[in-house]
Amino acid sequence: MQHYFSEKPDTISKRKDIFLNFLDKDFIFTTDNGIFSKNHVDLGTLILLKEIIKNYSNKDFSVLDIGCGYGVVGTIIKTFYPTCTITLSDINERALDLSSVNLEKNNINKFNITKSNLYENISDTFDLIISNPPIRAGKKLIFELYQKSYEHLNENGVFFCVIMTKHGAKSTEKELKNIFQEVFCLNICEGYRVYMATKKGL
Repeated sequence: MQHYFSEKPDTISKRKDIFLNFLDKDFIFTTDNGIFSKNHVDLGTLILLKEIIKNYSNKDFSVLDIGCGYGVVGTIIKTFYPTCTITLSDINERALDLSSVNLEKNNINKFNITKSNLYENISDTFDLIISNPPIRAGKKLIFELYQKSYEHLNENGVFFCVIMTKHGAKSTEKELKNIFQEVFCLNICEGYRVYMATKKGL
């Protein structure tokens, strides 16, 4: 059985459009088989995005949407922070194609797309990294994602993630506190927890 974090989904492609009104802005996204949350934008992602927009006030910054899926996070962040520099990455080739399509559909033409298994092909560092981690990939990989995210943040850079309480949010909080100098649980909502972790100078 393939997962949405497979490199080349073997399910038959069947694209469709879904629509989203988020904080009074309208978005359209093309989705497909073999992609995470293809029928609607994942609730955890929406909760995560609301917390980022509420708590992150920088304007000119670099951001990585890691495990971007069909590009919801990158598209919405670039819309609300138009002067940021956005990079989207995923291992799933179908997801990367859709991300490019969806950014352009939502009138965004400046972005970077990178095919990468976690940080394998990413050498840059960022001011902001955002993740809705692939829980089915297992705790070892998720914790590696947290550590590598820390290493790819600039000083005072911020990592945001969302995770369901029943899928290990408390162990995520513990691991983040082992890695980052400052960790906050910003919200507990409908079974999800949103964390903000900051890399402080030593």
